[in-house]
Amino acid sequence: MNRRHNRMTNVGRKLVMFLGFLFIFVGYILAYEKGLPLLERAKASKTWPTVEGVVLESRVESHRSSNSSSSTYSPHVVYRYQVEGKDFEGETVWFGNDVSTSDRSLSEETIRKYPVKQNITVYYDPADHAIAVLEPGVFKTTYFFYLFGWLFLGLGILMASSILFRSLLRLFRGGAEMQTPAESAG
Repeated sequence: MNRRHNRMTNVGRKLVMFLGFLFIFVGYILAYEKGLPLLERAKASKTWPTVEGVVLESRVESHRSSNSSSSTYSPHVVYRYQVEGKDFEGETVWFGNDVSTSDRSLSEETIRKYPVKQNITVYYDPADHAIAVLEPGVFKTTYFFYLFGWLFLGLGILMASSILFRSLLRLFRGGAEMQTPAESAG
């Protein structure tokens, strides 16, 4: 019975360790490959040059997962602008507007500001003219991927380090127990 318990405990430890490292990996991708570049781009966008553009599409998109009865919403705005004689299309209203929320009114408010055929000011990245935004700067939703990534990182580090700490503690306790009889014999 004790052997079976030890085997199950070892399987459990390995599973927690695996999940911990998986959370660390996913957290890193979300925070540093998606979130941080988005934040840096949002901060930089305040100083980007501007051109005139026009709104081509403007609607609220509804999203429903297969296992949920509730919907989330996001604004979908497509605009055209021209830089150095070349046409571009953009969909970014602000960096982080691709995060869906359960509050439809937020998306409706955004599309009211950008009706179809309206002339708009477009801020574009001078290094890559295909990257543009209508509302430059950092917003609450701009932090979403970075903070969500750190949540995963934190949980993963906690999971993995707790198993590592317990293993090291068990190793040191086992080592002390082994030395005690040898020391008493000597």
